[in-house]
Amino acid sequence: MDKAVEQLMLIGGTALLYPTGIGEIQRQAAFDSILYAQLVANRNVGSRFDDYQGWYRAYREAYRQLGWIKLANTHDCKQLGQPSRSTQIQPLEAWLRVRSIRQEAVWAALKAGLGLSIESFDHLLKFTAQGADLVIELGLLKPGPVLELCSITLQFDRPIAAIPQDSLLGEQAFKGQAEFNGVSLILDNGRFQAHREELQALMKSKDAQKGYRLDPYAMARSAS
Repeated sequence: MDKAVEQLMLIGGTALLYPTGIGEIQRQAAFDSILYAQLVANRNVGSRFDDYQGWYRAYREAYRQLGWIKLANTHDCKQLGQPSRSTQIQPLEAWLRVRSIRQEAVWAALKAGLGLSIESFDHLLKFTAQGADLVIELGLLKPGPVLELCSITLQFDRPIAAIPQDSLLGEQAFKGQAEFNGVSLILDNGRFQAHREELQALMKSKDAQKGYRLDPYAMARSAS
């Protein structure tokens, strides 16, 4: 993944990176599917903070119903605040390696996108943070389209609103256990075609009501 050609779209609790050259049809299918899956899980289960396991199952099922096919998945946990052996590969890094994604490029592109404005960071926290709990999904869209998604749950030692932004990624602020759920999905365009126009119209309407999606690069262009 070349960080120089990545864009960032914030979709509810998902921070999605994608190459600038990917087709509009594939990009829109991914954007709409991610938002739809989150809204379905919210409706059927409730908050991701109250019942994460149930919420995540409903979230994954929504993709299946739209025509996304699972290629691979993983689940892992890490106890926070404990020293790790230098030879141990952490769960997120391990998943990214398996999917041939460079972790350094992911973090660089994510940081660059969120750093364009304070509104971007606040928007993401609005959907991913509650009290001392953080439930966030990092994603990468590839041609196909293929979605590489990794959902991460973390617990901090104090309310997230009280933690400076530059300290949020420091492990000393975490406590308890971090949980990782990774999945790789490819879209069956034939199955999805029956939902495409209706889904796009529905998600556009939902987004207009509550502003679920934010494009940090579009915001930066409009401000310049």
